[in-house]
Amino acid sequence: MWRALCLLVCLSSVAFAQNSNREAPAGSAPTSAVQVVYLIGGSTLTTYNIDPKTLQAEEAGAITLPESVYPALVASPDGQFLYYLAYKNTSDEGHMLYVYDTNASGVPGQKPVQQTKASQLSAMVVHPNGEFFYSIAVGPVGPQLTEPYWIVRNLIDPKSGKLSQPVTEATYQLDSDVSANDCYLWILGFNGAGTAMYDGIFCSGPHGSGSTTYNQRSVNLKTGALGADQELYSYSYYAGSQSANVQFANDLMFAFVSNYNQGPNTNVVDVDQLPNVTTPVINCTASMLTVCGDFTSALAHPSGNYVFLTDPTNITDIGAVNLSAQQITQTSSIPYPVQRISPDGTIVYGVNYTNGEDIEIYGFDAATGGVTQGGTIGEPSDLDLWVAAERY
Repeated sequence: MWRALCLLVCLSSVAFAQNSNREAPAGSAPTSAVQVVYLIGGSTLTTYNIDPKTLQAEEAGAITLPESVYPALVASPDGQFLYYLAYKNTSDEGHMLYVYDTNASGVPGQKPVQQTKASQLSAMVVHPNGEFFYSIAVGPVGPQLTEPYWIVRNLIDPKSGKLSQPVTEATYQLDSDVSANDCYLWILGFNGAGTAMYDGIFCSGPHGSGSTTYNQRSVNLKTGALGADQELYSYSYYAGSQSANVQFANDLMFAFVSNYNQGPNTNVVDVDQLPNVTTPVINCTASMLTVCGDFTSALAHPSGNYVFLTDPTNITDIGAVNLSAQQITQTSSIPYPVQRISPDGTIVYGVNYTNGEDIEIYGFDAATGGVTQGGTIGEPSDLDLWVAAERY
């Protein structure tokens, strides 16, 4: 079941994961990082480096992947290690987890340093300190039409990136009836200090109804152990009337709410200061900023100081978040849908659908909200996944 559900949330989850895992490992003080883009097309993973001055992409290397069906890729915060999930075929057979070490340009070695069976694995994130690897495991549906989910923790070997034996940190029993209430679990990332993990329980029901609950768990920075779930935010809808894309950045919660049956210009961007999410600090509607009322996709900047809102014409307007003034004001725009932001927030990546699906590179000035156009990465015709990362 989780394969189909993943397709509904992968874009927003990946976007959040890249924003939440941006810190360098504890004890390091890098002055700069190599900005990296990974493209997976068929059985080939290609690594590109982005020049910070010219904003041009240069191919740094490519490897052949042992498996490539339904790929998922997560980098460690310093980019030294890559964690790669894939199946052998479209029948969901041969699910494997591969660990790769990378060189100074972020290019992984031709052979993984570790590979393990991952038959139950459905999602993965790396803690901001680079010491803990968390994943979601899914069990079979039981006679009561419920399905067990577990959050599992591994320790990461700092020299090789290899994972220790898994330890179960949390257990869920969720409804799993495709004709009634059907739920699944997703890990959304961490706060900036790494002391809190965010997760979501997403449920769909008959007649286009559904509900979502966003929670947080405390994280023990010494052991990686997790505390109990604490609810932060929830919403429900009926007849496909609404959706809420919730993201976390710099101790802020962004709720990008789309209202489908209430007429034009009815979307909303709410910004909450964690842990208080009862009353938004900013409630941005069309009267404050036109695109707040009518966007098709949205991303929060890693700093929490900007939002990227793509309108129905595929133009992305960039808005500055001013908590003291309780306002979002436009600073600039990009003529493409923005789909990724570099972990340090200095580069944004749009997709140009005019010439296939090329990736357009823009430098981003976090002081002014301005953008500088750069180069382009041509996407392969069989593109399956692309990820923005950085290598210290």
